[in-house]
Amino acid sequence: MLKRKEIARKAVRLLVRKLPKDRETLISTGEFIGFLANLYRKSRDARNYFVSPFVPRESKIEFLKSLMERFGVPQEALEIFEYIIDINAFSLLPEMKRLYDHEVEKLMKMSKGFLYLAREVDKDEIERIVNTVQKALGRELEVEVGYDERLIGGFVFKTSGFVIDTSVKRQLEKLLVHGG
Repeated sequence: MLKRKEIARKAVRLLVRKLPKDRETLISTGEFIGFLANLYRKSRDARNYFVSPFVPRESKIEFLKSLMERFGVPQEALEIFEYIIDINAFSLLPEMKRLYDHEVEKLMKMSKGFLYLAREVDKDEIERIVNTVQKALGRELEVEVGYDERLIGGFVFKTSGFVIDTSVKRQLEKLLVHGG
């Protein structure tokens, strides 16, 4: 029997192969998987619905179809989610989301990044930081911006593969640990 992570990996690879390779479809499918994972994790009712042997398979599939439609996920993906229902593997959705995002990043030469700043700055400054990081990585970045005053100054940029930390907080930590 396949290990659970291997099931998630194979399901994601098959899903990516079946989907059209346009950016909008790939992103909306990722958002759909993330939504399902959060729904399953946070809602006992949703969890019970999907794992209950008393809820007909057809009802679960119809519910998924309606959600897929709302998220703009093509019907080609339904087969994969039917399989997840059939093997009762909704608990794999968080791992599938992580693996899916990684596969899409490779496919599209795009990464999702998080830019944390100590304080609000103008759009030009954010754009300059993002452009510099994009050039260093050689790929396009989809960036979310957040603020954390504990950074004091500078910024922290995170993707699934690396972290750039130019914050004053980090520099002070280095001084304290290394004594100079």
